[in-house]
Amino acid sequence: MAQAWFSREWLQRNISTLIPITGFIVLVIALRMANPYFLATWDSVITLVYGMSWFLIAACGLTLVILMGSFDFSVPSVLKLSAMIFAVLYPSIGFSSIIVAILVGLIFGLINGTLLARFNIPSFMATLATSMVAEGLAQVISGGYTRMITDPAFRAISTTMILGLPSIFYWAIAIWAICVFLTFMTPFGRMVYAVGSNIVGARLAGINVRMVRTLVFMICSLLASIAGILYASQIQGAHMQVGVLDMIPLFASVVVGGTALTGGVGGVHRTLLGVLIIRWLDSGLSMLAIDLNVRMIIFGAIAITMAILTIDRRRIRIMK
Repeated sequence: MAQAWFSREWLQRNISTLIPITGFIVLVIALRMANPYFLATWDSVITLVYGMSWFLIAACGLTLVILMGSFDFSVPSVLKLSAMIFAVLYPSIGFSSIIVAILVGLIFGLINGTLLARFNIPSFMATLATSMVAEGLAQVISGGYTRMITDPAFRAISTTMILGLPSIFYWAIAIWAICVFLTFMTPFGRMVYAVGSNIVGARLAGINVRMVRTLVFMICSLLASIAGILYASQIQGAHMQVGVLDMIPLFASVVVGGTALTGGVGGVHRTLLGVLIIRWLDSGLSMLAIDLNVRMIIFGAIAITMAILTIDRRRIRIMK
């Protein structure tokens, strides 16, 4: 009976869940052995929470896009642009700048979704183009300078301590929980899985594929904007290096969590574990004085390995 339970078929079905869980356990043990001071104090835990929270929000949006079988390379650029808009406009219009930043993010999501859904431009090409537009706008808005805000209310959005943890943590968990609810408990979530699993079948089932694709890209950009706003609040401003090296770790977090690049498999619920692994690994390697470029190589290798292990090769030709 045990032999039938632990079969090759069972392993293939559950590999996308087993690998990140096993990897997380091994990672925690390895980092503690390599550096006994890793997460040894509450302050170090808080530092890690700050780094994980805004990252998780952005990764949730990217997960929805990948779950649909598409890509969005504009996430870091939209995040940067929203952070810059928030920081630049805050001194003149206060918290109304949040609305402006979010609206800009939604516009980019609408453009990305429209380019894919209506004009059939591959998502990787469309979002690479819009990411360049967002980068250029951020440069123009900032004038190439770092924008700092000293108003305590600005920073309080993300740094107010509640039960020993910063408010940005609760924002992140709330948004993650909403995304999990959206994908598992609503008709829209089931449509996202349907489009990611079989787009032709989804159309035959009467699903408005164009609408689903457009809405998913808008949600992704919305979450990127929120992540940018909270990050700007956390560091008390914005600079042009925000998000520059985050694309590879973001993708790594999604695929390490178990969401297949071909779509239809995985979900936001798994991305939380992927973010934990990638951010803990980044923090641990940083404490071990591993060069940033080497860390990027490691993240890229992890993403490629997980993509190979979880991708459905029968569906590679229909990836958008």
